[in-house]
Amino acid sequence: MYLQCDLPSIVPATATILSSLLLIISYLLWKPRGSRRTPPEAGGAWPVIGHLHLLAGSEPPHLTLGRMADEYGPIFTIRMGVHKALVISSWETAKEFLTTNDKVFAKRPKGIAAEILTYNYAMIAFSPYGGYWRQVRKVATLELLSNHRLEMLSHVRASEVKTAVKEKYELWATILEWN
Repeated sequence: MYLQCDLPSIVPATATILSSLLLIISYLLWKPRGSRRTPPEAGGAWPVIGHLHLLAGSEPPHLTLGRMADEYGPIFTIRMGVHKALVISSWETAKEFLTTNDKVFAKRPKGIAAEILTYNYAMIAFSPYGGYWRQVRKVATLELLSNHRLEMLSHVRASEVKTAVKEKYELWATILEWN
């Protein structure tokens, strides 16, 4: 008498058992990284939206964050959705972060949308800190945002604003005619 075994029905069961074993083994062998000190996280975060409900209240966000700084100290973290954000409310600490440790905090999160839309992070707002970013920043500040260049192109900005206001007025006038 032969034992008949249907191969397609064994494969899912075997895969389930193996993946469960791997999950259990990885959970047992996982050790947390060293004891890094992290700033305290503000309380009151909701599971998916984090602290966004606190910042969207009737009180302006800077006052809400100031109140939280009084409670948690000059440096603390909040959750913006599922991402953590570091809040610094002391000018001494902010100066230290922006001068001494600026390279550490100059990193920007990478994402597939930013990579595609910015031609592999070629735009200054999305490019990582490094030689390319320093060169692009130098070109932008000396050539595009200098006082001479801004003064030279002021007529273009004035013309664009005038055109935008004129188009909005014409759109408003056509809407009034329909009513």
